[in-house]
Amino acid sequence: MVAFLGAMLFVRILTDDRSAPDSRHTGSINLSSVIALLIILVAVGLLFRRRRGLLPTILIGLWLCMWIAIAVNTSGASAETLREGVREISIVALGVIVYNACPGVTMPAAARLVQFVGCIPALLAIYQLATGTGANIYGNIRAHGTFAHPNTAAMFFAIGATTSLWLYLDNGRRRADALLTTLFAVALIATFSIDGPITLAAMLTVLGVLRPGPLPAKLAPCAIAAVIMLVFFATPLGSKRIGRETHTSVSAAERGETTSTLDTRLYRWKTLLPEWERSPLVGQGLGVTTTAENTVADPLNSLLPHNEYIRYLVETGVLGLAILLGALFLLIRALTRKRRTSSALDAGAPNAPTLALAVVAGCLVNSLADNTLLSSPTGYAAALIVVAVLALPGIELQRAPSPQNA
Repeated sequence: MVAFLGAMLFVRILTDDRSAPDSRHTGSINLSSVIALLIILVAVGLLFRRRRGLLPTILIGLWLCMWIAIAVNTSGASAETLREGVREISIVALGVIVYNACPGVTMPAAARLVQFVGCIPALLAIYQLATGTGANIYGNIRAHGTFAHPNTAAMFFAIGATTSLWLYLDNGRRRADALLTTLFAVALIATFSIDGPITLAAMLTVLGVLRPGPLPAKLAPCAIAAVIMLVFFATPLGSKRIGRETHTSVSAAERGETTSTLDTRLYRWKTLLPEWERSPLVGQGLGVTTTAENTVADPLNSLLPHNEYIRYLVETGVLGLAILLGALFLLIRALTRKRRTSSALDAGAPNAPTLALAVVAGCLVNSLADNTLLSSPTGYAAALIVVAVLALPGIELQRAPSPQNA
């Protein structure tokens, strides 16, 4: 099963930038869709066979299906309407595979998978930085590796750097893990993303603060986070981005002109709130904010929301967002309880729950100004780490039935 997950993630990430720019606005089946469907089929087979985590999976599936149905009611039944629902179901499906494949997908194996699939994109991002061959985003040449967008790459590299540092600090202090931590951190800086270093700093801070042991052991990840922030913001790479973002004009964005990424975000949030008011309780369904098209009155209507909380507010309403935040609370509580047990140590993955909490914290921070969960690679990597921790011996989502009851 580790080989299957590795192959799927490897191909998915290497081809992330091969999708057509308007793929969200079409019903065509591309490679990413095929991979998502394959992951879902394997997950269904494993779930029926092992039945671990059956009840939570059913509840999550019902939640997704409800807002997929609302999207169909809002936009009509089409492959374009269903695309976002299938993508989010595939992320859940990957978690189901990890949870039901345990002990095949151990926590160290999950961490190594993240490193393995992220190496080539990280090396390519550094090459793009050195040669100036990245993507042109509002006048800035930004590295993106094999990812569709530099911000997507930055988020994945943040998870890769945090995972590699955890492996180095708590799993043998191998030199290769230290090198990979540096590789992912440099690749992240190469993306020219402001959100990326802030997200990585949040992850490393949580990793450091929650690590057991003396104060120096806790300060090491925090010090690394401070160095990365300093390198980004004190070098021409970061200072140029910050300087450009200070020239923000929402009024220019209203005319269809973009002076910075910040003004497009502020403008998009301003235009999304009236959309939410059209259906404040249950929203308009999954994907409606990502498939919108430009109009004469709103030339930037096709821009992504750049805020996952606002996106879910518009797509699932107050009810859906409340349920989602409640589920996140339960997840954090489960990881916190897992952290207090000794089972993780017995499973050869010391402090693994701390890593999972760091990844969750990073996703929550990144979601404030980016489309964190709209990126399948990011969703797959986060699900891989978090669910591998939940599958460790001890507190389980739902115990597998005994052979007599199976």
